Amino acid sequence: MEIDRIEWLREARQPHSYRRMYGLVMMIIASPSVTAVEKRMAVYVRGLLKDVMELAVASALVLLKARIGFAHLTEIVVEAECNQAAGQDA
Repeated sequence: MEIDRIEWLREARQPHSYRRMYGLVMMIIASPSVTAVEKRMAVYVRGLLKDVMELAVASALVLLKARIGFAHLTEIVVEAECNQAAGQDA
């Protein structure tokens, strides 16, 4: 499944829930067109979010780590999109 980074970023702008974050992370993991850095970060964030998905009530620290990890993943996707766009313009 290929991802459109621009569309992914639109969705990631306001994920609304940890389940939505998890779904967006899984899109990155399933896509063969992402960079190794994107995939590694997505796998890491999946691990953070897995704890949230499995617990009836997650601690504030677990939720904070998941939000921070997702924010970092979003930054990595932005960087990859910028690099790809720069490569296409050259």
